Amino acid sequence: MPYATQADMLAHFGEPELIQLTDRFDAPLGLIDPDVLGQALARADGEIDSYIAARVSLPLATVPARLVDVACDLARYHLYIHAVPEHVETRYQAAIDWLRLVAKGAVMLGIEAPSAGAGLAEISTGRRLFARGDRR
Repeated sequence: MPYATQADMLAHFGEPELIQLTDRFDAPLGLIDPDVLGQALARADGEIDSYIAARVSLPLATVPARLVDVACDLARYHLYIHAVPEHVETRYQAAIDWLRLVAKGAVMLGIEAPSAGAGLAEISTGRRLFARGDRR
């Protein structure tokens, strides 16, 4: 499941910017190129997964709104071929910093993390027969 979609990118940044960043044809068509945008979104997904995989089971059943924002900022950054504007770089770095905090466990995603023994066998030893200091 992707963290953000073309519709999310449109809502965040608008059609004119996405056309400018994705329409890479020799004779520009004036349209958003879904392949170029899809590649940037896939890169963003890979970056996010690399940070959150240690904290949650992937793929996520639902995507928290904060991850949609982060994915959009990462994908936007990846759409720039040459010089990245300072405000885009700043948002990208803020997103990476937040993902690092998630990876450390300092920030929660707002979804349930897998339990420590999720998917593993559990052993129960029964009741205790002897204890230190027992004198029977």
